[in-house]
Amino acid sequence: KGIVSIAKWTNGVVGSYVDVGNCPKFEIEPTEKSLEHFASRSAVREQDAEIVIESGYNVSFTLDEISVENMRMFLKATLSGTRILYANQNINQYYAIKFVSDNPTGKNATWEFFKLKITPQGAFSLISEEFTVLNFSGKGMSDRTNHAESPFFTTTFASTTTTTTTTSA
Repeated sequence: KGIVSIAKWTNGVVGSYVDVGNCPKFEIEPTEKSLEHFASRSAVREQDAEIVIESGYNVSFTLDEISVENMRMFLKATLSGTRILYANQNINQYYAIKFVSDNPTGKNATWEFFKLKITPQGAFSLISEEFTVLNFSGKGMSDRTNHAESPFFTTTFASTTTTTTTTSA
């Protein structure tokens, strides 16, 4: 459980983070590609090394609050006034995402993803018997200029085990 906030990333500058509402699913998948090396000094080829040549990550998340801003991101739209969206007019926008976990037990953490290309994932149902959701995927990009030590994302664990408290009478 936790709070997801998203900000526009423009020319290396992160704008203001906006809480995107309820996010029932948020996943991260580190990625890498490697090059295998094989020794060819005997009758049977033997792998003797594997070198990582690409590194990155992907995220996927679902939002179930259909706000103008969430729809703008899903439709890659520009906003005219406060409620008219022009679809597919904002196709080169990058984003930063912050996820602050709120687990009932165990350590909590703040995940900061510095630069992502976010795209809609799947269809948006205009008619449905279920809750309507917006599914997104994001491909992490390197932001070495602003984050030389960790150009993709950081995870900072909280010093406490929970971030919410409940009191009873």
